Amino acid sequence: MIEDLLARPLPVDGEGVPGLGYDLVDLGVCEGGPAFLHAGVAVLRSRFGAPRAVAVDGVTDPSLRDLPGPPLSDVLVGRAVEMYGWTVGRSWLGVGLLADDDCASGEGARPAAVRAPLHPVRPAGSSWAEDLAALTGWRRPPRIVDWEAAERALGLRLPDDYKQLAEVFGAGSFDDNLDLRVPGSRPEDDLDLIVANRDEFADPAPADSGPLRLLEWAGNGAGYSFSWLVEDPDPQRWPVCVRIDAWDPWERFDCSATEFVLGMLTDPRHPYTLARHFETHWFTSVEDVERARETFRDEYHPRF
Repeated sequence: MIEDLLARPLPVDGEGVPGLGYDLVDLGVCEGGPAFLHAGVAVLRSRFGAPRAVAVDGVTDPSLRDLPGPPLSDVLVGRAVEMYGWTVGRSWLGVGLLADDDCASGEGARPAAVRAPLHPVRPAGSSWAEDLAALTGWRRPPRIVDWEAAERALGLRLPDDYKQLAEVFGAGSFDDNLDLRVPGSRPEDDLDLIVANRDEFADPAPADSGPLRLLEWAGNGAGYSFSWLVEDPDPQRWPVCVRIDAWDPWERFDCSATEFVLGMLTDPRHPYTLARHFETHWFTSVEDVERARETFRDEYHPRF
């Protein structure tokens, strides 16, 4: 049952339940519905972690409206007797009991599943950075970055997808757990790509420097390092490498930086997932942090 649900193609805008882009699946069970549901929840819990209870005793969680994508509450309010949900990849999966007067057993409720995209399907020609902006609700003017100066300082070209990521977001933090470094950020914010990598890339690599050169593009307060392995003359082919601290081995991911971040935020099976901890995602820029600091200083340490 679970594999069949996950294999179903996601509906797109204009399809699904009342044209809302949700796929509602009758699980074909009436007799023993509650027991069937709880067995299914146990299987999903073992794979994707603890679920979110979105409906209990017929009362639906009003915060469902905060989820990205079509309004899930429009499908469930007044119908869901009991429902549990998970973020799975770039979709939301819920299983539960929906009110059904024709189902005499199970107190008039029938097991059903709801599957939906967490945000609109990417149009042809769009990018990972635009997907990430849609997921986080980020709507700010693009940043201006002096890429020529940055690449001259590093002595190498940077990946195009990272350049777009930096221009869309600027320096800051995803879900307060992944801090994006961007050239030209203020040194006091500790998010300048050039400053963070100055020791490693201040001079051209010597011929005998060995195969492992790493350029850190993100980190976090727990000591995690997110870097590129600079192993190919073409920066578009650089893999992402991650380690938790200086004593751990590097773990390699053959994807772009932006694709890696999107996976962290949306896939509960990702090794560094944030999807198991947050159902909605956000980006906090360094400017937002500075404004918050100024507000705090003005409120608690007024200037005379």
